[in-house]
Amino acid sequence: MSKLSGLDALFLKVDRPHAASHCTMIYIYDQSTVEGQRLGFRQIVQHIAERLDVSPVFKRKIVQVPFGLGYPYWVEDDLFDIDFHVRHFALPKPGDWHQFCIMVSRIHARSVDLSRAPWEMYVIEGLDNIEGIPKGSFAILTKTHHAAMDGAAAAELTWALHDVAGAQGKPVVVVDKASAAESLPTGRGPLDTLSRMLTDNAMSCARMALPLARVLPKLTMASLRKMAYSVLGSEGGAPRTRFNSNVTSSRVWDSVTLDLGVVKQIKSLVPGATVNDAVLALVGGAMRRYLIAKDELPEKSLVTLAPVNTRQGNESVAAGNTVSMLTFPLRTDIEDPVARLEALQVATSQSKAIQNAVGASDLTNLQKFAPPATLGLAGRLATLMGMGGKGPVILHNCMVTNVPGPNVPLYMLGAKLVYWCGVGPLVDGLSLIWNPSSYCGKMFISLTSSPNVVPDPDFLAQCLMDSYEEMKGLAQQAPKVAKGRRVGRKPLAPKVEDKQAI
Repeated sequence: MSKLSGLDALFLKVDRPHAASHCTMIYIYDQSTVEGQRLGFRQIVQHIAERLDVSPVFKRKIVQVPFGLGYPYWVEDDLFDIDFHVRHFALPKPGDWHQFCIMVSRIHARSVDLSRAPWEMYVIEGLDNIEGIPKGSFAILTKTHHAAMDGAAAAELTWALHDVAGAQGKPVVVVDKASAAESLPTGRGPLDTLSRMLTDNAMSCARMALPLARVLPKLTMASLRKMAYSVLGSEGGAPRTRFNSNVTSSRVWDSVTLDLGVVKQIKSLVPGATVNDAVLALVGGAMRRYLIAKDELPEKSLVTLAPVNTRQGNESVAAGNTVSMLTFPLRTDIEDPVARLEALQVATSQSKAIQNAVGASDLTNLQKFAPPATLGLAGRLATLMGMGGKGPVILHNCMVTNVPGPNVPLYMLGAKLVYWCGVGPLVDGLSLIWNPSSYCGKMFISLTSSPNVVPDPDFLAQCLMDSYEEMKGLAQQAPKVAKGRRVGRKPLAPKVEDKQAI
């Protein structure tokens, strides 16, 4: 019997009518690479239908156990209809970027129908006047509930829709079709459901024993102090900002396209820094600019939440969630962009060392194997922690979740993929999420928020571009700057309060 893990089920528990836990991937295709006439909607639907067997998620739905006393489980969706899940839209003329952002926001704002298989796809035509996108391009939006898969799993499954060009120009499938999905029942009787509820609650405690045995000996007072500092910061948490407000049922979305090679140059400004460090520095610079313009920049640094994929070796990414969470200060309190990158490199190194010492996969397993009876309480606590910024402690101000993609061009029915990015789920108290993704030499960074929090997403996107251009200029002057105080300098030493925590 296939059932959701505790971590998967938690995403169902935090669902609210105005803040559903689903993720959206956005793909834009250039039709000029298609031989013959342009692709039609029915061709695309047929192509999607032929590749649904890469994962059982596509043809099964989630069934909840009464009163939340057992893990939800998967059953075959006996009403499955590809035409219910794949829908056809078109931008009104002139088909510009602003119109596309509005359509993406509206599609993402609507909840996924959990009485059916928890995913939807939208084919959007009419992208005729978008800078950097060939005229006549079309987009595909894939929307999947977070209980079914995390970002890494969603990326893996969506690659299954694509091909790469072979040696003779013939398409080669990116992802092999998975083995046939296990046969699942279409329903359960009340006695069997009651038995499963009791079994799940008893067995989950046993399954937690091993990860608990591994984690507890590592939770020394020193590591607990480090964790407390990592999560709460030196002064009891993150500052209260507009980004800790409640969200409405509407969404705003925008994104920018950066040169991945330039981002790598930026990270080279600080020895030991990673591409992810550079992205965090860019986001920190953007949020600093935005809050200065609103006359709302706090003295304390903003803090971001960052999901980390904890799969090991050949562990499947076909479905489900296997993530742990880290927090990093964005160092919005530092004006100098390179000094900000230096401080971020130190902070991320410390947080990763803490997680590695405790065991990221064991922490993830503690979430996966939580007793079903506790999930409802955990879900309520998760939503109460935000409290619209009114709780006793604010833990973070935004989320940055990075999904790296392939560095080779992908095609769908001959149409070349030219853009790939995401739209993230929001909750009350955490009303801004950044979704960086990389593909074929480019980096796309999108932002998702609520209109009452970010009424001007285009301005916040411009703040990100300004942050990028500033650091790009410094990176291109690196040989000259290296003679000065910035490049090649040892990473910033922790502040006095950092040393006390360490």
